[in-house]
Amino acid sequence: MDIFDILLPPLYLMVIFMIAFKYTINKLKKDAVYRFFLPGLIVKIFGAIALGLVYFFYYGGGDTINYHYTATTFVNLLYSNPGDFLYVYFDQPLKSEFYLMNSDFSFTYWVNDPYAFFVAKCFVPVLIICGKSYMASAIVIASICYLAVWRLYMIFVREFPSLEKQFSWCILYTPSVVFWGGGIMKDSLTFSATCLYVYGFYWFFTQKKFKIGYLSALLLGAYLLISIKPYILFALLPGSTLWFITLRINRIKNGLVKLLFAPTLIVLGVIVGLFIIQNLGESLGQYSMEKVISKASGAQQDLKQSYYGGNTFDIGNYEPTVAGMLSVSHKAIFATLFRPTLLDARNIVMIFSALENTFILGFCLYLLFKLKVFKFFGLLTSHPLLMFSFVFSLFFAFSVGASISNFGTLVRLKIPCIPFFLSSLVILNYILNMTKKYKVKELSEVIAIQKSIATSSIRRTTSET
Repeated sequence: MDIFDILLPPLYLMVIFMIAFKYTINKLKKDAVYRFFLPGLIVKIFGAIALGLVYFFYYGGGDTINYHYTATTFVNLLYSNPGDFLYVYFDQPLKSEFYLMNSDFSFTYWVNDPYAFFVAKCFVPVLIICGKSYMASAIVIASICYLAVWRLYMIFVREFPSLEKQFSWCILYTPSVVFWGGGIMKDSLTFSATCLYVYGFYWFFTQKKFKIGYLSALLLGAYLLISIKPYILFALLPGSTLWFITLRINRIKNGLVKLLFAPTLIVLGVIVGLFIIQNLGESLGQYSMEKVISKASGAQQDLKQSYYGGNTFDIGNYEPTVAGMLSVSHKAIFATLFRPTLLDARNIVMIFSALENTFILGFCLYLLFKLKVFKFFGLLTSHPLLMFSFVFSLFFAFSVGASISNFGTLVRLKIPCIPFFLSSLVILNYILNMTKKYKVKELSEVIAIQKSIATSSIRRTTSET
């Protein structure tokens, strides 16, 4: 620890909160939903600080410290030898040129994980302006990542204005997402990239706002996901395709024509999505479909080894093929969305995650009971954003649950889908309550009512911010 670790964190906190406070005051004049902006930012920063403290004093080391170490090595190289820095940072150095980093090699990502090495590179600019201070860098990274998360929140609120408070808990305040998705971690970038992708896709493709900013957000999100965790993009593509096609189906006025064409268009959308995924395989390296399946099968065999100390789960044996993975899809999805349970918890971190999962499972069972299962799935197709969120959650949960066997890894990797899954449940619960209260059957009537309620209480803006 040096002088920067003492002076910079409170200084950056003060500057960030001053800017955020002024921004909130200006926005509140047009839209009351911005009353959630500053609390969400505070929670995000608190999660980033808590993550660092847990890794420093509870785990005694780990990924976040390793990322900081590697990024710090880059900064040191920049100061000592700018030429080597430019080569290592922007080019593709050989493994034999590892010595250029001028480190003791203890935690430097390079040889074993190029995806993690890319993540470390992303943190370098922040460490430069933060004097290599861990806490100052964590605060700045959390604030930057929060901007993408806020844009995702605003999309859900724009579609369902009456649920702004519920969405704040689903997207801004969910404990596991706040803790694992805010600091100097790979998961912070991937969750924010997912938010950017959805934000850009929503405005550019579904709202037809053909602006360079929306397209840039979409492309940046996709690029980050391909560079860090391509399987998240795998999970986004089918839902995105269905979202786009459903909007076209909803424009068909004739009920009979819609009934005839809807299944065809949906099946076509799934085929197109799978075709894109299949043809991306060669450029995605170890995350190509074939290698993911092979790696997933190997992980499930590995989990039976004793060195995990029981901190694992088993979805059963399956053949390393698409058909083999589909045979255990229900177990994989359940594991990602609802585990670890209280029976699985082995330490304090797992207990907190288990409590959150217990709530999610209870909420889901409640809706399945109230909506009689079949109506539950029938309502999912009633709104494009609802359908996208649920489909993405299932695809993501399947891909993670089928390839991960360790609870410690699972609680981190699952966070991109939790806000979407929770938001889907909240929307379904809202539709259920509204149909009972106002005696309506069609979702279009529900949306008309809830928008009328929202606009009668506060004056809303239709802008993207």
